[in-house]
Amino acid sequence: MPFLSHIFILAAGALLAQGAPTLDGPALARAYAPEWRFHSAEAFFPSTIEFFLQNTDLVDASNNVVQADPTVQTVDDPANQGSGLFLSTNIDANKNGWLKGQNPSTSPSPVYTFVAPKDNGVVDLYYWLWTPFNAGKDVPLVGRVGDHVGDWERMTVRTVNGAATQVDYHAHSDTGSTVPWDQAPKFDNGNRPVGYIAQGSHGIWKDAGTHTYVNAVVFKLNDITDDGGVHWDTRDSITTLDFPGTFSGNLDWLNYKGAWGNNGETNCWWHIFYDECEVVTGPTGPYRTDVMSAAKVATANFKVAAVTDSNSTAPTQVKSADPLKFDMTGTLSQVLGTPSTSDKSSYTVYLSSDFVSAAKADNAKFVGVQQICESSSADEEKTAITRRDVKRETANTVATVALSNKVTVTPAECASGSRVAAYTVGLCTSDAADSCKFSSSSERPLRAYGANGAQDTAAITVEDLDNWKL
Repeated sequence: MPFLSHIFILAAGALLAQGAPTLDGPALARAYAPEWRFHSAEAFFPSTIEFFLQNTDLVDASNNVVQADPTVQTVDDPANQGSGLFLSTNIDANKNGWLKGQNPSTSPSPVYTFVAPKDNGVVDLYYWLWTPFNAGKDVPLVGRVGDHVGDWERMTVRTVNGAATQVDYHAHSDTGSTVPWDQAPKFDNGNRPVGYIAQGSHGIWKDAGTHTYVNAVVFKLNDITDDGGVHWDTRDSITTLDFPGTFSGNLDWLNYKGAWGNNGETNCWWHIFYDECEVVTGPTGPYRTDVMSAAKVATANFKVAAVTDSNSTAPTQVKSADPLKFDMTGTLSQVLGTPSTSDKSSYTVYLSSDFVSAAKADNAKFVGVQQICESSSADEEKTAITRRDVKRETANTVATVALSNKVTVTPAECASGSRVAAYTVGLCTSDAADSCKFSSSSERPLRAYGANGAQDTAAITVEDLDNWKL
């Protein structure tokens, strides 16, 4: 398939394999096991998987029972490993009973932790928090929004050659905040990170306070965290899992592809402008293809037809025909950098070997970086930048260099009054910017950190260790 007729969509993910950590997987996961701090008024705690399953039925979309009282070894037995099914219970009857879970101060449950080795010395540690129930929000003029049975939330520690470099806090479907290791809150003499668990909804945040994760037309949804509840040191609860991996026996439940909760409602009057009613569908499990769910990048098929404009000299933008979502081979919520001290940005990026070979075979001799800028007045909470909400309000800047596995590209800074928001990589047939093909669906959000925290900058210095790949 020639480069000029069908172009590469660069998938913003990292290939698994090469960089070996100093510690083995279980030891590394324990070395950076977080302390999770629950809200002082938390009523819905974690539980074991067994505790949850014994109180549910596996049902179809019409609420017909497919399997009563599933177990960790049988829940994935139905056709297609349960895809399209729901682990259901009577919420009203059980909300003040077993759905409250098991307080970890007296009954700690496993913290399932995926160890995901990647290239360039990176190993990401995905610490998953499981709770039987997610309490929604009471919204003025609307009512109750977002209750659901089953809640999977995660916190990720990135390590490079065995040393922690970043912490990725994640809340709900698409709100994430990546923080440099030296600016993440810690305990255990500064050796391990702290995550704050939002009351009822269990989003994981880096500090105590009020965090807005939905700012709709007529209401906001806030997560509330504080420092006064249960402090759970998860080290002795860590259960490590390989990513990718195969699972059997008491880990069969990881193969289940249905929803970890009831089928959601769609009959609320506000559903026309906000798609969550009082009860929403439970999440999928932790071994999933949408772990970075707002990324929406074509990771499985990187060749699609170009979208061209014969009257334009700007770099071609390409849209994926059927974009997939990130899995745990992907990036964190943001790529971190530091404010540049010059009028140019500097991007050091890595391209997988098979990608470079395929690109050269199709006559792509250069690689370009497109820097996406946005108005620095955009209303956006610094602790919760989402992948889908970048507002492009200024011209983008592009620079190119010769194609190789590791390149450094230096596009010009953003225009006055604008800040760096994201970047993407494209293939080019020459060193001219208008010969490059870029994908709007594979942008990686950026965040610049100085000594005093996150800050706006018109130019950024970045070394992105996550390979761009096929």
